[in-house]
Amino acid sequence: MTARLGRRYAHAVLGLAREEGTLEATGEELNRAAATFEEPRLRPLVLSPVIDAGARLRTARGVAEALGLSPTVRNLIGLLAERDRLEILADLARWYDTLLDDELGRVRVAIRSATALSAVERNELIELARRLTDRQEILAATELDSELIGGVVLDIGGTVYDGSLRTQLARLTREMAEGGG
Repeated sequence: MTARLGRRYAHAVLGLAREEGTLEATGEELNRAAATFEEPRLRPLVLSPVIDAGARLRTARGVAEALGLSPTVRNLIGLLAERDRLEILADLARWYDTLLDDELGRVRVAIRSATALSAVERNELIELARRLTDRQEILAATELDSELIGGVVLDIGGTVYDGSLRTQLARLTREMAEGGG
């Protein structure tokens, strides 16, 4: 339910940001606000039903003000707090990013490798993602994962291409156990 609600709010915010010409800035603010409201010390203050609703609302508005957010995002946080829906802010921010990427024709790619990639290797993987998605703009994030042993895992918009040595060894072990090797 919260994911669907987050998506609905994200659509509305995207429409406002489009009108205001602040698509990218609004996304950055939403992500910053979502990260702040997920802080373990702040989260209970704004989400706990034990705390007075008025105090939760004042706290949420105060935090939004302290973050220096635009009126649109500040108003959104106030609205979510009034309706006891601040828990969907992280989902809303993720949906906003997804909708914005679609609108701008870009895709996010997570590249996990066992060892650091050279610039040439990273660029080759980004080019591969371009060919696989038919998108020109690729937002790539790299991460080291020694458990892969070797090779690379690409996550392109939720589709995973696993070329890791760990997966290849697991497949080989399974085939040998089944007698198909």
